[in-house]
Amino acid sequence: MKKVFAFFFCLCLLVITAMPIFAKEKVTIELWHAMRGEKKEVVDKLTANFMKENPDIIVNTKAISTPDLRLYGNNYSCLYRQLIQGLAEGKQPDISQVYENWTTQFVEINAITPFSHFDNTPYAMTEADKKDFIPLFKNACSYNGVMWTIPFNKSVFVLYYNKDILDKYGVKVPKTWKELKEASIKIAQSDSSKYGIIYTPVVDAIGHLIYSNNGSFIKDNKPTFNDNIGVEALKYWTELANAVDGKAGKPTFNSYKEFLDGNAAFTIETSARIEDVKNKCKFHSGVATLPSGTSKAVQCAGTNLAIFSKDETKKLASWKLIKYLTNTENNAELAMKTGYLPVRYSTYNSPIYKKYVEKFPGYKVGMEELKYGVTQPRTSAWESIRGLISDALFDAVSNVEEPEEALNRAADISKDLLTGVK
Repeated sequence: MKKVFAFFFCLCLLVITAMPIFAKEKVTIELWHAMRGEKKEVVDKLTANFMKENPDIIVNTKAISTPDLRLYGNNYSCLYRQLIQGLAEGKQPDISQVYENWTTQFVEINAITPFSHFDNTPYAMTEADKKDFIPLFKNACSYNGVMWTIPFNKSVFVLYYNKDILDKYGVKVPKTWKELKEASIKIAQSDSSKYGIIYTPVVDAIGHLIYSNNGSFIKDNKPTFNDNIGVEALKYWTELANAVDGKAGKPTFNSYKEFLDGNAAFTIETSARIEDVKNKCKFHSGVATLPSGTSKAVQCAGTNLAIFSKDETKKLASWKLIKYLTNTENNAELAMKTGYLPVRYSTYNSPIYKKYVEKFPGYKVGMEELKYGVTQPRTSAWESIRGLISDALFDAVSNVEEPEEALNRAADISKDLLTGVK
């Protein structure tokens, strides 16, 4: 009897002592992102599905956003500031969306983990996976041959247009920047209630013309955006802002909303807006490739995923989540529900995505533009420099300062920021 009692006592003790061990095996990780609306819903859905398939991992998502666009610019600017603050306080997330120039800074301060860290684990990235990622995106995630991030929500800039306005005034979809200016002026002259083009007065607007005229923002670690190509790019937007009593081109931070409201013939936004435009426009809309200059070049946008975890268990859990979010099936889900581009060839060629694109041809435009894709500077100083260029653009279109003076002022400060920076 004593032996039986002792056996059951030991068995109970084993069960009791084992319970905390099982509990400890569950790992909690945190994902920071700047998605909102339908895009946030997709991320929430994908992470919920991941937890169902991986019950030992709990994922807490945190959507970083700002109600004050004047202060932070956009949600991604807010995310960047939160990441910097989190790293300073030791309260960084396990995973976060990051831009390429942020990555440069995070690599320099040893804040993120390269994916080669998992090469000797069962979860290593295969050669087939590496080849499956679209080279433009994959290369932007690599530094000195090492892949530090994984492409996630990627897009390119496209031209959206109001078909009804263009048809009414006999205007063709412009193929060059010269044609876009002429079309915008013609529409403003024909209808005083409409704008030709509505655009956001930030650095990307200048970049469209700089890159498509074989220019650059930075070269050999020196600012070049104030050369003749850069000055002409800024003059382009300034002239539009002043033409036809300001109706040919309107700079505004509500450009996208005003276009949806039918107030303009054109706007420039990323391909990630295609789903919104398709569903929310009360007019017939169209999507076209960006106009050309002396060459064809299109800026890429969107972010990648990086691992900030310092704990090895959380690093592995984070890597599992990143692989899940960017696999072919889930990449297709994100692309179809948001308008972001596929980051894998297998996604683009998958039957489900092909069927979707055939139904909504506008999605083809972004993929067609990838052969002309360029990425903005990856120097860690770029985050500050892009703000200086945006300020120069805003001052020029507001007639506060001449384009050349505004860019020269921004370039002078940028020289100091680039000194000693990789």
